[in-house]
Amino acid sequence: MKNKKIFNTIFFAVMVYALYLRLPTILSHFSFQDKKIPVLTVKTMNPDNTVTIANQRYVLVFWATWCGPCEVELKRINEMIMEKKLNPQSVIAIASHEDINLIEETVKKNKYLFPIGLDTDGKISNYFKISATPTVVFIDENQTINWMTSGISPSLTFRISSFF
Repeated sequence: MKNKKIFNTIFFAVMVYALYLRLPTILSHFSFQDKKIPVLTVKTMNPDNTVTIANQRYVLVFWATWCGPCEVELKRINEMIMEKKLNPQSVIAIASHEDINLIEETVKKNKYLFPIGLDTDGKISNYFKISATPTVVFIDENQTINWMTSGISPSLTFRISSFF
C-alpha cells in the first residue's frame, strides 16, 4: 500500500510538471482562438508557386523533417487525401528554417500529396508563435482561426473531417 502511494505521488508530480511545461503553449493557442488573421502568402517548394491563404478553409501543419510526431500526423493527413476524404489543396505543411534538400528528400520519401510551404525567414511561424512541432492550425474562409494544437492529436482526423 505504501509503494502505491509513493508511485501515485510521483506520477501526480510528473503530470503537474508536464502540464506546467506545456502551459505557455496551451495558453498561446487559446489566445489565437477566433482571431482573424491577415491574408498570408506562403512560398512552396516549386519556386514559381505560392499559396495564398484566403477565402477558403485551410489546415496548416507546421512541421520539421526531424520530427517523428510530425511524420505521424502528416501520414494521417496523407491517408485522408488518398481516401478522398480531404482535398490536398486544403492542407499546407509549412517547414521553417529547414534545408530545402532535406525537405525535398523527406517529401519524396513519404510521398506527401499536399503543398509544402517554405517559411525560410520564419515570418509565418513567428506570426503564429510556433514553439513546437507539429502545430496544426485550422483557418476558416473568413480568415479566422478555428482551432490550434501542438503535438500528436488523437482527434485530428475527426476534427479535419468535421472542419470540412
